[in-house]
Amino acid sequence: MRNIFDPSVLKWPWLRDSLHVYVLPDPQFATSVQPTIDAIGVFPDCAPVTSRWLHATVTRIPWWRNEVTPSSLDRYSDALAAIASATPPFEIPMSGPVIHTSSVLMAATPDHPNPLPDSSTLFPAWQALVDHTREAATHIFGPTRQLPPPPAFPHVSLAYAVTDCDSTPLERALEYRSVSTTLTVHTLHFLAVHQDPQAGTFTWDPISSHHLTNPAT
Repeated sequence: MRNIFDPSVLKWPWLRDSLHVYVLPDPQFATSVQPTIDAIGVFPDCAPVTSRWLHATVTRIPWWRNEVTPSSLDRYSDALAAIASATPPFEIPMSGPVIHTSSVLMAATPDHPNPLPDSSTLFPAWQALVDHTREAATHIFGPTRQLPPPPAFPHVSLAYAVTDCDSTPLERALEYRSVSTTLTVHTLHFLAVHQDPQAGTFTWDPISSHHLTNPAT
């Protein structure tokens, strides 16, 4: 596994206030994955994610909070509100744990096919959120910076690799663990995200949140 906090992996020029849109799992999701997080926690090469910081990334915006104006943050919040009001809540089944390049995660894929499929084929409602939030980011913050590639599929990380390491011992420990749960997508969270390589964490400060409200037709 690769150390996700190695500067060459994420390539963040600053460790604080990276603009993101997340979906945050509900308490039932957190409860269902906690035994697996506890099992991962005994491995020093991985930093487990505490329940309050569990998240699914919808979009990372290649701007930092101190680089943009308050009015542009407000405009993006308004855009998220419009996206949310046009989208009914939905659910994504997730299963795991899956050991990925630099994390252990719950993945929105049936039966863990390898390679993991593109989200646009299996999860069109999620892909629509990704597309709309990215389009709004380019429109409001400008096209001078290229948006980073979106996550290839919906997922929630349970732990992050904090060193470059052999994942074999972890794979053996998790071989007979199987968790199935549901990510309920009901709110978009616009956040300023902070990376702490020493602690092995991603935390955040909220900017705005927007409930998905459009009734399904």
